[in-house]
Amino acid sequence: MGLFGKTKQKDKNVEKLSALFDKFDYPHLEKLCADVIKISPRPPGGEHLERIQYLEFVWEQYKKGTVNFQQIEDFAVSQEIIPKDFFE
Repeated sequence: MGLFGKTKQKDKNVEKLSALFDKFDYPHLEKLCADVIKISPRPPGGEHLERIQYLEFVWEQYKKGTVNFQQIEDFAVSQEIIPKDFFE
């Protein structure tokens, strides 16, 4: 497949994630961080974060490899944010 094929696949997932995150509400992002990523961007006793701050945090975790596309898609399906056939 080579280096370029891998880059193309990653770009495809970024586009899919962007479409997927459009469906997430604030509580979904909080739950994704708590249940899947197991890290909260919110410091203990800290201020309430905005939706965009959660999105930025999740994107950072994705880029670091802490969470992958499949985990986020599975979470979205299990929480009924999207149907199983959303990307078909």
